[in-house]
Amino acid sequence: MNSPLTFVVLLPALCWVICSDLLYRRIHNLLVVLLLLVWCALPLFALLDLGPWARLSGAALLEQTGVALFGAALVLAVGFMLFNLGQVGAGDVKLMSVLCLWSAGNQMAFLIVTALAGGILALAMPLLAPLEQATALLWQRFALRWPALGIATPTVLTSERPQGLPYGLAIATGAFYTLLFPIHS
Repeated sequence: MNSPLTFVVLLPALCWVICSDLLYRRIHNLLVVLLLLVWCALPLFALLDLGPWARLSGAALLEQTGVALFGAALVLAVGFMLFNLGQVGAGDVKLMSVLCLWSAGNQMAFLIVTALAGGILALAMPLLAPLEQATALLWQRFALRWPALGIATPTVLTSERPQGLPYGLAIATGAFYTLLFPIHS
């Protein structure tokens, strides 16, 4: 779905995901819930001839919504199993599921690009660590300059430095790609 609303909602959200996951290894539930709520409003607005789905007929709207929900539920189910095996983070699973809703016609492309970006991220991990450290130090300097904002010390600078990949970067890459270069089947 390439509409101005999509860019206005998803681009800032994905930038937040990148920063949050890179510095704190956390994808906030509030962000995921907000993305879900905005997506849930799209079919309702379409019934009122508003929003990016306004031109869809009733059957096309139902199909679009059904495809999106089915793909997101499948990703959530598989992700839940992987989370229980300790292979992925819960925030990653929830974010991927919600982004599957947003990329209804491009879900497979989104998942493939996300997986490829994750592989590249894994290979680039030795290069990512210094970038992560430098970014965290800049963020901490900003936090110290503006103490009233109450910005927490990035987790990557603490003794509890998380291991593993900040997979939010790969998820955001997959979403950016399918947003900017949609593939229609």
